[in-house]
Amino acid sequence: MQIYVNNLICTGGALGQLYDATSLLADKCLINDRFNKTFIVVVKERDRVARIRAHLLHILFEIGREEHQFRLRYNGQFLRDAFVLEDYGIKSNSVVKMVPMSNKQGHESSADMRSVSSSLSMSFDKKGGQPPPVKAALYFEIRHLNWRERLLSDLQVLLYLHCMFILLAVMTTFPYAGIWCALYVLVGWYLLPGYTRLGGFIGNTFHLRYVFCFVFGTCGLGIFALSLYFASVEWMSIVKHGCSNMVFSDACSSKNVYTAIFYTIHAPVLLLTTGICAYLVYNFTIETGDLIEQTLVQERDIEEVMILAKSNKVKEKRTAAYEMATMAATGDDNKFKIVAEGGLNVLMDMSMSSDESTKEHAVEALAELITIPSIQDNFVEMGGVRNFTALLHSSNSRIVQEAALALYTICQNDDNRHSIVVAEHGLDDLSHAAEKGTILTQRTVASIFLELAFSQDVRTELTSRNIPVQALVKLLESNDPEILQYSLQTLELLAIESADVLFAQEELLDVLLKLPQRTVDDLRLYTLVGKILLYFAENQDTCKKMQDHPCLRQTLTIFAHTKDSVLQKVAVKIIFCMMDTKELKMRTKAMKLDRILSFITNNSADRDVWDMADQGIEVMMNNSNDNFPNLPTLSTIEKLNKMGGTYNFGSRSSLRSDSGSCNSEPMRKK
Repeated sequence: MQIYVNNLICTGGALGQLYDATSLLADKCLINDRFNKTFIVVVKERDRVARIRAHLLHILFEIGREEHQFRLRYNGQFLRDAFVLEDYGIKSNSVVKMVPMSNKQGHESSADMRSVSSSLSMSFDKKGGQPPPVKAALYFEIRHLNWRERLLSDLQVLLYLHCMFILLAVMTTFPYAGIWCALYVLVGWYLLPGYTRLGGFIGNTFHLRYVFCFVFGTCGLGIFALSLYFASVEWMSIVKHGCSNMVFSDACSSKNVYTAIFYTIHAPVLLLTTGICAYLVYNFTIETGDLIEQTLVQERDIEEVMILAKSNKVKEKRTAAYEMATMAATGDDNKFKIVAEGGLNVLMDMSMSSDESTKEHAVEALAELITIPSIQDNFVEMGGVRNFTALLHSSNSRIVQEAALALYTICQNDDNRHSIVVAEHGLDDLSHAAEKGTILTQRTVASIFLELAFSQDVRTELTSRNIPVQALVKLLESNDPEILQYSLQTLELLAIESADVLFAQEELLDVLLKLPQRTVDDLRLYTLVGKILLYFAENQDTCKKMQDHPCLRQTLTIFAHTKDSVLQKVAVKIIFCMMDTKELKMRTKAMKLDRILSFITNNSADRDVWDMADQGIEVMMNNSNDNFPNLPTLSTIEKLNKMGGTYNFGSRSSLRSDSGSCNSEPMRKK
């Protein structure tokens, strides 16, 4: 499959600054101080990311920039060498970004800035750039592939030479030898593959290259034996005759001498051709990127990496952080090796570095390490959660995203999720990320809040503070369905624990009532909104605020028009709650909410829904003080449970029971 790799680097002004390419056709120069190149790499879906990097190193070598250090990014996520393309969902014609490994903030020393400059210009520093093993593998592959190109070109020349031998063989004493020489050349021309180091194999038969080596080499070896035999026969005849007085007659005729000389020359040429075919069998076993890929994903010497990590040089720290992130991604054994060498402390220190690249790689390494439960427990005991929450304030969106993902990993551990709440300013930092983060970050933060709310002890602490709910209200302003779903599920759980914390948020009711109008036919979100609105409807103070809101009628109308039995029950129940007192009932009649009940009675296919709507109309039209003559006074949960239903609300509690609950299994983030 083909993959497009966009590389847009500033070569003047702010060195190393990355500009995201917006088009595949952006291969042009801009005012002579930027260049934008799109490279096309052909790989397989099961290839590793390191294979793409290997192809790119070959391309960079051609333009004199093989020292340029870079990383690959796809859909906002950095790619790790040891992972396969399928892990990241990279398909044919995907666009991958090449990101320079340089300090984008300009806080490096002058020496480091010179190294960055050299990696982005034609006059690069020979001492910097790619690690020595990678460079050695690159140069070996280049020599190896250059030999392949050279030898295949030489075979073409030899085939032309063999064509001449066909004509010359006709004039020998064995003219029929020209027949098998002609067949030999025809087979060679048909099967000989074309090849260039950058373009790869070309032609219709390159996939038969091993067949070519075997068939052409075997035929060449056979014809070599015949040529050697013919030459030997002729030379023996000439030597036996003696050719006295240089008279060319009989066995020493000119034709016999010509034949002996011809086959004497032809035999070595055939042997050379066969030798090249034999060498190509070995040469074909190494493809572009094989050695570089092995070098990129091989086990590093952790001791050497730790020495670099403890260095005072920014460049060496950055390299060490990147190496540890790569090692941690390649397997669990490497993770334990890093921890055994004190890597947790070193990475925690580097995660607070002033260098953005070092910080980013350190966070990635830590995020990989804590996927092992025992390492995660050790990390939490060391107070590492505080590092992650502090990084949520970073100006680098990728660092914030990595830190949020690491915190989500910790949240999935029942024993460690409480550490996020007790961490210094932990909830404040999450709230900041919820407000300022990208969509991916907000989605992760919403998932974190949901995981926290699933724990009874943590949920109690969340409801004791306003910050979590305020953050969730901010998240509800998003248009991303997943963010909305996770936030609403969390609010539902918090409402079950203590609905008062929701009532204290003045903006929440407004956001909830407007949310159905911002989404289209999303029954799951509608249901979550309706469940939370039930808590507001049950409280007389917030119920009055609901009645005063201009969007109430439209929201209930949307619920009714979905024709979903559960949502229609929610709408009916909210209207019932608005008739708990005479004052509320009068206001409800003035709003003409009975029309919604009438619509439900005319369009509902569920008998229970029809009965409730009909009873609601009767209560609303009844001027007596008995607001619920036929409906017993029940709690919100009990009333909905009494209604029945099987709709999956998507939370772990609230209306979940076997006796008519409206909820089934929770919908969790994968």
